Amino acid sequence: ESQQMVDISIRGDLWDDDSADVLRWWGFRDITAPMDIRAALEAAGGDEVTVLVNSPGGDMAVGAEIRSMLRRYQGKTTALFQGYGASAATLAVSACTVIQSEPGALLCYHNPSNTTSGDFHEMRRSAEALRNARDCILEMYTARSGSRSREELISLMDKNIWITPTQAKEYGLIDGIVALEGVTEPEGDPAAFVAAAGRIRTDDPLKLLPPAGSYQVRIGGRPARLTVDASQNLIIRDGCPDGRAVLTF
Repeated sequence: ESQQMVDISIRGDLWDDDSADVLRWWGFRDITAPMDIRAALEAAGGDEVTVLVNSPGGDMAVGAEIRSMLRRYQGKTTALFQGYGASAATLAVSACTVIQSEPGALLCYHNPSNTTSGDFHEMRRSAEALRNARDCILEMYTARSGSRSREELISLMDKNIWITPTQAKEYGLIDGIVALEGVTEPEGDPAAFVAAAGRIRTDDPLKLLPPAGSYQVRIGGRPARLTVDASQNLIIRDGCPDGRAVLTF
């Protein structure tokens, strides 16, 4: 009996399960959480899976968790970058059997970031933690055979720029670029054609949250207090985890 081909989407910002519940309650749709991928893989039941990616990234830990799910999946996994793939979204699919991109998709591999307050000791600790987080990202990228050296990937991540699928393939971060049979791709930088076609969104997804303040919500039937601070950080209290550091990548 031939296997089915199953499509799974990684679309929009990557959030942990509890935060995704809250944002969906507010009406946000372009969100992916670990629970979405877990359910989709369970439903696939070992059939070959194509992971369709159109995401700016988000929580680094979420990207790493999804990566582990896809790495452990018993069937073949093929990642396909569609409009764009950046940050934690590139981590999420870095252990797929095959990683491909549509021509002209925008790709970005860069250093993690977070927000810190406190004295110079806190700042130094935060800087050291971020450097360690970067090294964790490099371990995930270089675990794939054919990737460029650690030093070359560090140089790329330090640039914090959009790159083309052709460049990503040269770095060993993707395996191939999908082309239409019998169609010749236009000369020049494929990303330039995407940029010319419309606006490139580079906003921080947290800035899409409501104004600073405190909100009473229910998550899974449980009461919770949700706070958005002046820096547009999302804090969930009562009934939900609180005080967990989120690395935006």
